[in-house]
Amino acid sequence: MHRSSSRAPRRWAFGFAAALAAAVLSVPLAAHAVAEPEAAAADAAATLPALQVEGNRIVDANGQDVALRGVSVLAPEQNDLCEYCNARPTSELIDVAVDWNSRVVRLPVTEIGATTDLAAYDAQYIAPYVAQAVERGVYLIIDLHLVRNYGDAAGAVPRSTVERFWDYIAPLYGSNPNVVFEVFNEPISPASWTTWKDYIQPVVDGIRDVAPNTLLLMGSPQWSTMLNGALTDPIVGGNIAYVYHLYPNQGSPTTALLDQKFGTAAQTLPVVVSEFGWNPPGEFSDSITAGTTTNWGVPFRSYMDARPWIGWQAWILDNFWKPQMFDYDWNILAGEHQGQFVKDWLAGAPNTSPCADHDAIGASVQVSSQYSASTPGTKLVDGDCSDAGRWLSAVGDTAPTATLTFAQPLDVASVGLYSGYGSSVGTVLVDFSVEVHTSAGWQTAATVTGNTQGAREIAVGVAGVDQLRLVVTNPSASTTEAKIARVHEIAVHAG
Repeated sequence: MHRSSSRAPRRWAFGFAAALAAAVLSVPLAAHAVAEPEAAAADAAATLPALQVEGNRIVDANGQDVALRGVSVLAPEQNDLCEYCNARPTSELIDVAVDWNSRVVRLPVTEIGATTDLAAYDAQYIAPYVAQAVERGVYLIIDLHLVRNYGDAAGAVPRSTVERFWDYIAPLYGSNPNVVFEVFNEPISPASWTTWKDYIQPVVDGIRDVAPNTLLLMGSPQWSTMLNGALTDPIVGGNIAYVYHLYPNQGSPTTALLDQKFGTAAQTLPVVVSEFGWNPPGEFSDSITAGTTTNWGVPFRSYMDARPWIGWQAWILDNFWKPQMFDYDWNILAGEHQGQFVKDWLAGAPNTSPCADHDAIGASVQVSSQYSASTPGTKLVDGDCSDAGRWLSAVGDTAPTATLTFAQPLDVASVGLYSGYGSSVGTVLVDFSVEVHTSAGWQTAATVTGNTQGAREIAVGVAGVDQLRLVVTNPSASTTEAKIARVHEIAVHAG
């Protein structure tokens, strides 16, 4: 599901201003020559086992489960559109994805119409990356990334456009075991599985005429959220898995919710969540993607880890389309943002909230006020960034203040400040300062104004800190909620 960049015109795409002290993307650009279509197909030696569907699983030729876990990259033809992103070549991003342990890379194809020169398009935007996937030993999803109504109505994508694309692409790559086809990314309306099947079945039939064994990923109406229709009326053609696209606007990822959306179906059908992602409210998210690692990413991963047969591709390994994994200077977005979390997930790191472990856990806390007995200042350092783990100041407290006292002085590198309520942008702290105390007395480490981010990392860089103070001068931009400070955690990072 694609939304506009917050700083660019609306497109078929998702378009911590200061991130945690995180790694800067530094993988060198690899040279990947543009291959002719015939050469790309000929070079596709069987470096990976071909994929096939067996029951509700995707397996290799030996019947071993294959977990299609990885990331999507930016559509190559969109790569240079952002004037403030310092774009990285697609080949470099694919190398990063592989170095992150992605088993599969999803390659969007966006600018396709009834008159597109498909030979030229393939040579520039597809063939080089198929060759690179073979070279790097990963699967590549050629994703026809249409986000449109489908059918014969005005403005909709006619079937002939989709057929024309696959009639050209399927013969080129149908014998390449590294390649998977995602037939139509996000059909929107009509919101009817029966209508959708009538539209897409002839396309699948045409693909099967020339690529009888390629794994197909099948979307569904309403931005690929209606795969349950396949339970009673599946697409005919064999070797088909069904995709679901999931974002925070659909609700908290509880077991009950995810079972209803795709989990129950995945007990019978092969399912791949080919898009999901989040970032906290602010510059790197929007109304569709606003969520946090603690409240959305961690429970979603718990659900998926318990069902390893469901593949996934995180959206998106980029610094342009939302919800991106890097800031505009290619610092990986960490904390409550998704970038570091996805990287760690692919590496098999533990599934933990970024608030679960920091250097102020259990510190002594004194606050200027509290809303109720259930929202005390001690929750600022309890390692819980859920909505239940918040300090709330009292109504009428015009300068909410919280002071942390450490058992021994710390060399404070940065402070992670997590504020707000759920995915509401208007309840995060707006104006505040962070002060530190050393043997020399109090000093202001940082002053922030006009904040809109639910997770904000504040650089400090002061040694010998025995106390730290948060002073809030504007606790909320909301005009409908109480004018109080809502703070999940003050996460102190020593270094």
